[in-house]
Amino acid sequence: MRAVVTEGHGPPDVLVIRDIDVPAPKGREVLVRVRACGVCRRDILVRQGPHRRGLADPLVLGHEISGEVVALGPDARGLTVGERVCSTQREYVCGCCSMCRTDRETLCSDLRFLGQEASGGYAEYVIVGDDNLVHLPDNVDFAAGAIVGCAVGTAFNAVCDTGRTRPGESVLIAGAGGLGIHAIQIARAVGARVVATTRSPAKVRALEQAGAHAVVVASDGFARGVREATAGRGVDIAIDTVGGAVFHDIRRSMAPGGRIVLVGEVTGATVEVDMATIYRRGLEIRSAVSTSRRQLEMALRMVASGAVRPVVDRTLPLEEAAAAHRLVEDNAVAGRVVLIP
Repeated sequence: MRAVVTEGHGPPDVLVIRDIDVPAPKGREVLVRVRACGVCRRDILVRQGPHRRGLADPLVLGHEISGEVVALGPDARGLTVGERVCSTQREYVCGCCSMCRTDRETLCSDLRFLGQEASGGYAEYVIVGDDNLVHLPDNVDFAAGAIVGCAVGTAFNAVCDTGRTRPGESVLIAGAGGLGIHAIQIARAVGARVVATTRSPAKVRALEQAGAHAVVVASDGFARGVREATAGRGVDIAIDTVGGAVFHDIRRSMAPGGRIVLVGEVTGATVEVDMATIYRRGLEIRSAVSTSRRQLEMALRMVASGAVRPVVDRTLPLEEAAAAHRLVEDNAVAGRVVLIP
């Protein structure tokens, strides 16, 4: 099969097309024919250099996958050959630890992340454990379905479960990338007033179309703009998809008793915090770690009903994976780039 393999770590040019063997499913594994695979900023970080535990060899990136079941391992259950499916971001979770049994399998100590510890979806076929695949509704196309497990599901986790957003509250979405643009839609769908931030004036219209009530454009700080957009009060919830580089602006944007939800760290910036600025104002800081199977199913319901529209900026053939990475690195897209094998 054709697959995009990383030859070392570094710039996008380390991504090359190779012919590798089609894997055979064992145990509870499922062989999926990949119809679409999203390109996430996490893919960029893994490509640039190993930053977590052991990587698959050969390393095939991609954890946002949709496709069709081709073959089942002898112990696989709950799926049928030919069924349309999409994945959580994982190839394996144990299913029996305290995390897996309490809807927190994203923290399973034995998990294998697709496109990192296990070969991912930048290929014609991929192996995924049966627990990590869900049925893709017929009215959701493959390109849209591919990005639900990460870009939409993680946004659902951040806004609804971790952020506990209630109707009438105000929500700040910091970062206008693939995750942020879906967090806007979800926050709007649950009845919140949404303020979005971006450094790019070219993205304002896309954020407004996604449902933002106000968009703050700022390259050197956005707290003042957020407070102006909330009549000086600040926001109840902040969804931070950027990381340390914007933490202090987010803190200054919060209303008393506000909840900060950390979703990603793409800048590598460290943060020094005067703890008094947190506890005196009753702020909470929590993190939303990827998407559980239940959260993926809930996100798919929102997509299938039309409440949320997966934003696919463009699709590219597998051979243009390096070009897709450049687009993401340059912040040149609103939404996701999706590879089509």
